[in-house]
Amino acid sequence: MQKNETYTVTCEGYAEDGSGVTRIDGFVIFVPGLLRSETAEIGITAMRKTYGYGRIVKLITRSEHRAEPICSVNRPCGGCQLQHMDDSEQRWFKEDKVRNCFRMNAGMEPEILPIIKAEPYTSYRNKVQVPVQLVKGKTAMGFYQPRTNTIIEYDVCHVQTELSNRITAYLKKQFEKLSCTKEIRHVLIKHAHRSGQVMVCLVVRNYPFHHSEELKDDLISTFPEIRSLSVIVNRREDNVILDGKGTVLYGTPYIEEQLLGSTFRISARSFFQINPYATEKLYSTAIDFAGLSGKETVIDLYCGTGTIGILCAKKAKKVYGIEIVADAVKDARINAKINDVNNIDFLNADAGKGAQTVIRSKIKADVVIVDPPRKGCSKDTLDAIETIAPDKLVYVSCDPATLARDVKIMAEKGYVLEKVQPVDMFPMTVHVESIVSMKRQDS
Repeated sequence: MQKNETYTVTCEGYAEDGSGVTRIDGFVIFVPGLLRSETAEIGITAMRKTYGYGRIVKLITRSEHRAEPICSVNRPCGGCQLQHMDDSEQRWFKEDKVRNCFRMNAGMEPEILPIIKAEPYTSYRNKVQVPVQLVKGKTAMGFYQPRTNTIIEYDVCHVQTELSNRITAYLKKQFEKLSCTKEIRHVLIKHAHRSGQVMVCLVVRNYPFHHSEELKDDLISTFPEIRSLSVIVNRREDNVILDGKGTVLYGTPYIEEQLLGSTFRISARSFFQINPYATEKLYSTAIDFAGLSGKETVIDLYCGTGTIGILCAKKAKKVYGIEIVADAVKDARINAKINDVNNIDFLNADAGKGAQTVIRSKIKADVVIVDPPRKGCSKDTLDAIETIAPDKLVYVSCDPATLARDVKIMAEKGYVLEKVQPVDMFPMTVHVESIVSMKRQDS
């Protein structure tokens, strides 16, 4: 097989990135955009030692689950990789992805519960981060094409809110009009769906810059929903975006949002789940898995700004939240105070070291909840959980591969896997959130 040769293939399933999996004489060829059971003529685009890539030249048989992408730049942007699938096929893909991750990374075949979804499936994001470039003297704003620094511009991003799209379009015109594009690196917009409050943060090379005061005044007068406007001066040359000195130009350094009857502050650098509708289902399920009766002591590792811990505290005896980011811990303490939650304490520490502090304090935890970043839990953290020996472990994950890896490790430490629940936090993308509950074998 060589590049540009054509073959007729049938798709037998999906790779992790949503590409169709096909075989030519047993050799795997990944074909973006091809659906399960579809037959197509494909052209080879690249060859590797053990696999290759292809593109659809002609669709011969069309799946009943094929959908027309709603975005005009769906293919080059690559942000919403599953727009060519209908809802039913997206469900199948995500459940199967979790199943395959457990099979390949843990050697397990657990029952995967039907994925939990929450409408709306569009305009669901409460955060958008848009890179800005000066290209041939013109302002370019959009998203990076996968594996490049090329910005793909868009008129409307269908997973952002209508207001976020309007603010983005307005800023592009203003950057152009005021000739300040070269000073802007990124635009961060956070739009709280329940409260309606909006935060805009400009990541800039220098501040103040030419016409910066005019830009500020125009923006806040045009969009009264903006409660927080700030800048972060970042002169780094890598891909770390929200690093540098921050200055509030207007309003407060935070906005507020409601979640399951509680109020939470969101700052520019703090983590908050991006889909508020699915988040309510995610956190409700995690708390249900914890099985709280009001008598339990709970440890919330990787607690961020305290969302899960504060919600748990309303149903538990005592909660300890552990988080490495100092600003997040400050927000978490404020969030507990706002919600009149007094039975929660927060510790600013790495999850593993914080868990060791719990061990030294001889705190007996009934439940440990972890919600780690994509890379999963560290070995130190999993070892510490084994020493703490909670009756119940609830693991919230944004990456089923590292989730399965860590579940296998905890199974070897004496924990039995009870439930695996996928949640569709990111409709139209290949990403899937999951929750598992594990029980200590001798509890």
